[in-house]
Amino acid sequence: MSVGSSRVYGLKDVIELVREFMTREDQQGGLRSGWFPVLVVEGFRGAGKTALLNALVALLDQRVPHANVDVESNRHASVSQLLSAIAFDLSRKYPRYDALQFPRFIVGQLVMSLDLDLTDHNRARQEVVEALQRHRGFDAIREFLVETAGSVLVNMGTSAGVPVKPPARLLELGLEWMAGLSPGRRLVLGAYQNWYGHRDLGLLNDPIDVLVDLNRWATDYASEDNRQRIDELLWAAFLADLRAEFGRGRRADERTLNCVVLLDNADNELGRRFLHQLVRARRQRAAGEQEDADPLTVVATSRGGLLTDVADSDQASVDAEELRHTNDVRDAEWSRSWWLRYRLRELSLDEVGRAIADVALAWGVNERITRMLHRVTGGHPASTSIVLDAIVRMPPEKWIDPEAILGFADTSTSTIRSSTVEQQLLDRLLVGMSDASLRDLETCAAARDREYALLLAGQDGLLVSGQAGYEEVLDPILWPEEESAGVVLLRRLLARRLATRADGFPVSWSGAHARLRLACRAAADEAGDLHHALADGEVAFVTGRLRQRLDELDSGSWFTLLTSVTEAPYVPRGSSAPIEQVRETVASADVEQPLASMARLVVALQIAANPFTDSRCRDLHLQIADDYSDVSRLCPGGPHAVFLEASRQHRREAEWWD
Repeated sequence: MSVGSSRVYGLKDVIELVREFMTREDQQGGLRSGWFPVLVVEGFRGAGKTALLNALVALLDQRVPHANVDVESNRHASVSQLLSAIAFDLSRKYPRYDALQFPRFIVGQLVMSLDLDLTDHNRARQEVVEALQRHRGFDAIREFLVETAGSVLVNMGTSAGVPVKPPARLLELGLEWMAGLSPGRRLVLGAYQNWYGHRDLGLLNDPIDVLVDLNRWATDYASEDNRQRIDELLWAAFLADLRAEFGRGRRADERTLNCVVLLDNADNELGRRFLHQLVRARRQRAAGEQEDADPLTVVATSRGGLLTDVADSDQASVDAEELRHTNDVRDAEWSRSWWLRYRLRELSLDEVGRAIADVALAWGVNERITRMLHRVTGGHPASTSIVLDAIVRMPPEKWIDPEAILGFADTSTSTIRSSTVEQQLLDRLLVGMSDASLRDLETCAAARDREYALLLAGQDGLLVSGQAGYEEVLDPILWPEEESAGVVLLRRLLARRLATRADGFPVSWSGAHARLRLACRAAADEAGDLHHALADGEVAFVTGRLRQRLDELDSGSWFTLLTSVTEAPYVPRGSSAPIEQVRETVASADVEQPLASMARLVVALQIAANPFTDSRCRDLHLQIADDYSDVSRLCPGGPHAVFLEASRQHRREAEWWD
């Protein structure tokens, strides 16, 4: 197993769920597909969404018709163009499935491309009939299908009603593939025009009139109403073709699995439109009490915004734990929704340990490296892979130092690994961020939560993007709807960059924390005030205030306050061992002797909470344990259980480290 393959850990449950959604059951003497929801797999950048789709492609390859589309790279396409690309991929020949055909869909795409005389309705009708007659043979329409499919398989320019012609080589390859189909297979398009009159919904429309209308809508594709009509009609045709194809031929009873569409990065307008039209087509069919669900399983990935506008009643959620306790997916209430959320989880400590064991490091203690790696990344899959990849390539160390790992650059290669690990992590977590936006993110990463980040964004001249730009683009990056290890790591990395800012920036590390202290004081947020004071190095002030509050609060409340305050980010002082940094910091703070143990406790907890602290922290945790015992004796009424338990926890933690 390669280092990077650690990212596939934790995906087994969702892969099994997709398999269940694909499986067709034997009902009334034939195979039928179930009414399963669109599966939306959510996660922050690097959570493993693309790795999941790649794993699914590997399982489907050469077995089941499937299409895998990155919606973001085709964001300028139309729904009809995306459907063309998917039809092209699903049409490839597979055992038991032969080559799926899409004659109803092709009729619609063909008519959309015609140059009709729309000033004369009867003449337009005649032109449609003649076009369908010309395209009766399979050979006559294969180039057209390749063109409409190919336009989405290459980089798109601007959205258009009629797809553009693909490069000649793509067209040539497509024609070679299609020429390999059985010569006996023919698409007689004229025979499928009648579907446009009834659409499997019992309608009594004239099919040629509907096709003339479709052509008229395509001439004004800028109209939202027209786009919606086109999408609805072509989706219905596409699904009707799938249902018909799965039910025909002597091998129909062997098609035990649905075909599959995988959509990566589906958060944009195209992804939302495409999927909402699919669900709309399914709902209309269900409303007509038609029980034959389409044989299509759809998996889309999202960073969390795809289902924002979907009613709660139309969606459900499921996680890995619930899946493991579900005996039959078809009986689960959540499987009867139109949309199903599945949030990818972080790698567990055991899964990180397994990845480390698989690479067989020649140095270090695996358990210690496992804990350190999990502390740094929180189990974020892509970041875990990047950091572990660096550890493998680094020279052996006497102890594990995250600072050294973050600064490591593999100069033996000219690939991305020649940049530092820290830069690789930022590039993976941000993707294509401008320098100006990055500076704004760094500034706002000093805040403890979204509320205070927005206060910073609202201060005149502080951000290059301004408040509006921050709220629209940057806020969802720092504070998405779902907190995750990737987001936490990103904020920590951004805060590190803020701490190294040179003179001349509108706001420095101290300046950002000073502004946040003022905001916390205005909100009567004592924990926030002390948190930012400690981040700015005001150890004596924080220690004095905490000592005062120890006499005023009950022990549990004071312990909670202490924990919140000491989560403040810590800027390392050189490369000395953590316990030495505690002593140096307390000494430079000039704390009065009676408060020495409390000051040591505050600084030691701050350093221990920093995930980039190196593994030489056995003495650090032992010192924390001793100082908790000392502080406990200062409590009104004597030692309290919460401090004694904290002391025991740190003595146990000390056993793991150098």
